[in-house]
Amino acid sequence: MKNTLHGYMTVEAALLMPIVWFSLFFIIFSGFFQYDRCIAEQDGKTAVMRASEIREKDEAKVIRKVMERGDLAGSKKLLFSSAVGKDFHIAKDRVSIKISGRVNTVLNDLVKGMTPGIFTYAAEYGTEQYDPVRFIRMCRRIEKYAGS
Repeated sequence: MKNTLHGYMTVEAALLMPIVWFSLFFIIFSGFFQYDRCIAEQDGKTAVMRASEIREKDEAKVIRKVMERGDLAGSKKLLFSSAVGKDFHIAKDRVSIKISGRVNTVLNDLVKGMTPGIFTYAAEYGTEQYDPVRFIRMCRRIEKYAGS
């Protein structure tokens, strides 16, 4: 019996396996990135809702009360994000927050002096501050127009 194998399968596997492994790790890491992004955005929405319910004029007191109620996107919740930037703005009747973060990867330090923005995220949320008197008046107007 003549041996007809020439080794082309070994060469093909050597060329394809790095691509397969990179693709697999990229898909897994993308899931971790999406998880961190979702947690940070969810905490931002929660912080805005908490701040809108507090009837306080001093911005520092409102931020302190919101932070006391829970750790917003803390290190216990996030998998790969090193730090999440939270920027609160409280105006006369509006509360908003800007959240930005970066997931640490090997790819971030691949090119020295250049930071790729591939694995960064940012979101902004805002709401009006809760005013119970205005809410009751609005409900009464709706009730009046609805005919009940």
